[in-house]
Amino acid sequence: MLYHRTGRNIAFGLVIGLLLLTSSEARSEGSYSWNKTANWHSGLYANDGQYVTQGISINFSGLYYFGDAESMGFVLNGGFNVKNFSVGGALRAAYNYPMGSYCNLRTALSLGVLDGNNEAKFRTLGRDDFRSFHSWFILPSVGVEVYPFKSAGFYLYGGIGLSITIIDKFKFYHYIKGERTLIEGSTYGFLPMFQVGLGYNWILPDSWTLGIEIMGNMGMMDMPYANLDAYPLAASQNDAGVAIGTSTISYTNSNGEKKTHWTDGWFQVGITATYRW
Repeated sequence: MLYHRTGRNIAFGLVIGLLLLTSSEARSEGSYSWNKTANWHSGLYANDGQYVTQGISINFSGLYYFGDAESMGFVLNGGFNVKNFSVGGALRAAYNYPMGSYCNLRTALSLGVLDGNNEAKFRTLGRDDFRSFHSWFILPSVGVEVYPFKSAGFYLYGGIGLSITIIDKFKFYHYIKGERTLIEGSTYGFLPMFQVGLGYNWILPDSWTLGIEIMGNMGMMDMPYANLDAYPLAASQNDAGVAIGTSTISYTNSNGEKKTHWTDGWFQVGITATYRW
């Protein structure tokens, strides 16, 4: 009896010692912490940042365009314009990969629709140099999600991308030597983009995560063939053979005043579903 009890005590002691040694080694690495709940993909140990994991995601977003067909001057100048909201929005597929304990590297491909129309706004202001457009875009991008808090799903995002845009319809009323002229047609463009955003994720059962994200996408330049809305426009891009706008971030309004404007871009708000492993 004593022999069996002694043997059990020795065996139990060895198991406890092995667990403590393993726990000590894991904690000493600085990237793991004790987790009371075992699961199939991390066992009894989990990464310090439980939201920093490998996974694939799909995001559905509504888009709000800003740029030359939205307002003249500061973005959203004159208030919200419902005609700049994209009913089609955007779909994004992404792959996340951990970078340390607090960051995910995100590579993504987005497909979307943009609309812009300033007619209602300029009628209110007593102006008649209306602009409108409709376009489709593909946006490959890469960026980093940073999780500043270990126990919360809040994150900040920063990235870059390249918008490949097909503008299938644009219409501008432009003044040429004092005469109001209609210029319309279709064109295309390539525009490098900056991306900044923030979001929050909730962990769900079976390795799923659901999140909400707000992001701003802004072009790095605004010139012919490098914009989202066909403005400015090179002479080679329209049947009238008229070049309009400038290749800088400045413009001259109908009163001859020199102004600056934002480059083209869009805001987006969406929901993200992620499968993690």
